[in-house]
Amino acid sequence: MGFIKNFFAKQHDWVLNGHDTTDQWKSVKVGDTVEFAMTMTEGVTYSVESINQEAAEAKIRRRTSDGSNGEAYTVGLVMLRPIAKTK
Repeated sequence: MGFIKNFFAKQHDWVLNGHDTTDQWKSVKVGDTVEFAMTMTEGVTYSVESINQEAAEAKIRRRTSDGSNGEAYTVGLVMLRPIAKTK
């Protein structure tokens, strides 16, 4: 318990990760195919169904390997990385 108390008692300089240092998410549009920045999601893609700019969130739907629609999620825009655009 003492470690946790000491950890939060002193100031830490957090190292920015890739999502904190890039603004690629700003180009995400409805209909884009994106990746969601979570661990162990290589090869999993999502389509953007809607964007709420005020809340900086997007509704995304997982694309399944057989072409059917998967689960829908509401996520922060900063966690998205565009990989393809729709025309």
